[in-house]
Amino acid sequence: MNLGVTRRARVILLGSVLLLLSISSFAILRGLSSSSASPPVSRLMPTLNYGEVNGNSQVNASIMLGNGCLHLTSWGSAVQSGNSFLVVATVTDVAGPDSACTLEVRVLQNTYKLDLLVQGSYIFALSACIVFPQYGGVVDCGNKASILFQAGISNPRPPPLTNDRIRLEYQEINGIAFVNATIVVPPCYRMRGWSDASQSGNSFKSNVTIVDDSRLMIACIAIDTLAHNSYNLGHLAQGLYSFTLNLCKVFIGWGITGTNTSTDCSSTLTIFFMVPGTPTPQPSPPNYWFRIFAIIIILLLRLLGIPIV
Repeated sequence: MNLGVTRRARVILLGSVLLLLSISSFAILRGLSSSSASPPVSRLMPTLNYGEVNGNSQVNASIMLGNGCLHLTSWGSAVQSGNSFLVVATVTDVAGPDSACTLEVRVLQNTYKLDLLVQGSYIFALSACIVFPQYGGVVDCGNKASILFQAGISNPRPPPLTNDRIRLEYQEINGIAFVNATIVVPPCYRMRGWSDASQSGNSFKSNVTIVDDSRLMIACIAIDTLAHNSYNLGHLAQGLYSFTLNLCKVFIGWGITGTNTSTDCSSTLTIFFMVPGTPTPQPSPPNYWFRIFAIIIILLLRLLGIPIV
């Protein structure tokens, strides 16, 4: 194909196209590098417990703040729609790309009073949203918890205090069920490990073990640490499930005949979660950059007189 373009014009055109490709590649790399400066991922691990006081329903909520840069801004107010309650709590993360946060584990609690409810089934959902002012005010509302409860027929006791050493949250990614667990490891303790989750019907159970070496140590660092684990439960059928995590503490000390050990597994936490079913797969977004490069290459080949098969 002869487009009447001289040799010199072809060289100039080729140089211009290569310059355009270089500028485009630089823009893409710059965009990728700038997108890497994203807000940190924070797990607030919200938990909910239902109870009644003098016939009045109430829900006790707790949120775990894992460092000194996280500050609770508002617990929000429960909004009722039929038999559903929705509340949004707000947490501010003042950390920036170049700042460091002190390790400070805090568990904050709040009670939502729902007053006297008509006997029946209800849903209470809590979304804990994190605001990142150092990242342009980005908001992350991925920390959620919900419970199903029966009003008017449950045990009329106040909600129990949440376990401030264990946090569990349910998450579903591409139809696969996960339970994310976080525990607080006290000073002088060390992690021994997480056991696999065993299933019995619609119930899952696992143990996590920490060891107290204080009697064998000369000195301990008086600071709490966090340990995380994610349980992959696979594809679950639609329905209501429960997950129980037992925190086992092993105590090691010196005895008459040597070392002796004892184990305490009384600290436990159970969550209930609903699997809605198989989600509808979402199509992948189109790759516009690939199309732009393909069009540029085709134009370049045509202007250089190279046949396209």
